[in-house]
Amino acid sequence: MSIRRAAALCAVPVLLAAAACGSGVGSAAVDPRDVGPASGAITWYAINFGPEGLPQKLIDAFEKEHPDISVTYQAAPNNTDTMRATLTTEISGGSGSIDVFSSDVIWPAQFGRADLAMPLDEHLPDDFWDRYPEERARLAEYQGEHVAAPFYADAGFLYYRKDLLEKHDLPVPRTWQELAETAKTIQDAGDVRYGYVGQWANYEGLSVNWLELTAAAGGRVVTEDRERCAIDSEENRRVLDFMRRMLDEGIAPSASTSFQEPQSLQTFIEGDAVFHRNWGYGFGESNNPEVSAIAGKVGIAPLPAFEGGEHPGPSGTGGWNLMVNPHSESIGAVLTFIEWMTGDRAQRMLAENAVLPTVSDVLNDKELQREDPVLAIAADVPTVARPAVIPRYAQVSYGIFSNINASLAGSTPPDAALREACDDIQRALEGDAL
Repeated sequence: MSIRRAAALCAVPVLLAAAACGSGVGSAAVDPRDVGPASGAITWYAINFGPEGLPQKLIDAFEKEHPDISVTYQAAPNNTDTMRATLTTEISGGSGSIDVFSSDVIWPAQFGRADLAMPLDEHLPDDFWDRYPEERARLAEYQGEHVAAPFYADAGFLYYRKDLLEKHDLPVPRTWQELAETAKTIQDAGDVRYGYVGQWANYEGLSVNWLELTAAAGGRVVTEDRERCAIDSEENRRVLDFMRRMLDEGIAPSASTSFQEPQSLQTFIEGDAVFHRNWGYGFGESNNPEVSAIAGKVGIAPLPAFEGGEHPGPSGTGGWNLMVNPHSESIGAVLTFIEWMTGDRAQRMLAENAVLPTVSDVLNDKELQREDPVLAIAADVPTVARPAVIPRYAQVSYGIFSNINASLAGSTPPDAALREACDDIQRALEGDAL
């Protein structure tokens, strides 16, 4: 089974694309009376996801139930920022060649602000959003209006070596500090090279890893009203010191500062680490004997808390939505497609193919959870969302990951890194370019 979500979830933000999203060029409004018939041909532009061929299987099932609508799947680049740049160029130029597209969970504010996605509330039934957990539906809003429909979800999980914990009679750690101690014990016994691998490279994924850790420690990136930077705090200094200690003591490899999802997963499945943080796809990959040297020896758990905090710690919210190109000439058909893809049949197909659904009834289905431990944990973990409701989120994230990575790599002292991150984030909040 090949699942290819990781690189797409956390590619490096392209600030040019984010800036272009603020242009408002090429916007279009669609009157609910003018959406047209639920028939015809539409094009779905989407990054590949799930096992090979899953997007086409969904289309085949949809077309069987809706024979008056044909759907062409157009594969997007396996890089979220390349895809975003393409969509920005196409839609802001007035093109309607793409009717509906998959969109990263962090895009609604940028696309909503630039009128690159059609507002949906007037076009869908009033109870449509009741199918989702309230927080997940809210993340699809811009200025109180839904501009996207949540399609599939993801979250951060802790993967661990069951065999090594059993050998040393150690429990699955409940705090990050306990994780470091457990890892060191197993490393010192000579059973494994490293203790922990995550995504600490200079890119969006580090922002996610950072937010999970700091939220567990009680820290924030921006104030609740999103007016001021809040990253330069005692709680966040504690987290940065902890991460640096992991590197200094060899618990995390020095190469961690260049690890994205593929590199960290590869280190884990080669048997070189006790613990690993990754998205849901990591469980299937690490237990796949065709690619993993530790298949059958891997367990999954919620992320740890920070010492003194409530267990489990929060997981970063990931996943993808569906958006409508306001220039589409087949909006009636697109709306039918979205209702079906976020309905029971399609969401169950996602769950049965190791892709986390967004719809509450399917996410909490006990029978499906018995078949998939990732789904069972995902239904209950607390989550932390990136501050993507800020239209300049890409610049905010850049301020986080570039400065934190510089400190982890040893080029910037912790105090200076947090201070400079705060300056960068504040400039983004005030609308100044980085």
